Amino acid sequence: MKLKYIKLKLTSNGIAKILFFNPESKNAFNPLMIEEIKKALKFLKSSSKCRILIFYGEGNTFSSGADLNWMKKSKNLSFENNKKESQNFTQMLTDVDTFPKPTISFINGHAFGGALGIIAATDFSLSLKNSKFCFSEVKLGLIPAMIAPYILNSIGYKHTKKLFLTGELFNANTALNIGLVDEVIENKILNIDNIELIKNLISAAPKAQIKIKLFLKKIHLRKINKSLSNLTAETISKVRVTKEAQEGLAAFLEKRKPNWN
Repeated sequence: MKLKYIKLKLTSNGIAKILFFNPESKNAFNPLMIEEIKKALKFLKSSSKCRILIFYGEGNTFSSGADLNWMKKSKNLSFENNKKESQNFTQMLTDVDTFPKPTISFINGHAFGGALGIIAATDFSLSLKNSKFCFSEVKLGLIPAMIAPYILNSIGYKHTKKLFLTGELFNANTALNIGLVDEVIENKILNIDNIELIKNLISAAPKAQIKIKLFLKKIHLRKINKSLSNLTAETISKVRVTKEAQEGLAAFLEKRKPNWN
């Protein structure tokens, strides 16, 4: 796979990594980079070797958001072409949000604008202590429309409104307190593969993880009633008899590791 603005790595133990690699503009997103991310996601989605997916940035920046030169050129585009380019970005976020395997944003530096959409769309987000965050769009006369649904789901209406309207810079501890990130870790971490979260994800049953993500998407915000209770009973009844579930139960009773480990 020929790539210019990202780097794709897949380790032997199933950890896939997408590195944002656009150092000249602090890993900013441009149309080609967005297409490369979508292409990588499509490949990893169908790869049996991929167990979990980690996003991070080159150097000491996660991503500075949308490339400003790209944004500047948008004034010469028609409404339809502007909409098409915007839809490419929203489709990328959808691809991240619906990726069947566990996803992690490893925020290894500053994350601005659209980059926070990636963070909010992943299942987990870990941030180095010195990382900074900003919804910078309002300072440029823009609004963070495309990432808004994911940010609202992540941090709620009140925090979203405040940070969107002010465009203020905030640190990793604030991001933790409002729910944008799940954990703040020390700056001098040597190997992200050794983080406890990643170890726990790798030790879990891979097919069950896929089923969990799909199931939660299906029932999220549904009213608890007889129909939903029936769905939950049907779902576990189907899962119990799968080869993976039977292997997991047998391994537990026999006090051994399951075959996916």
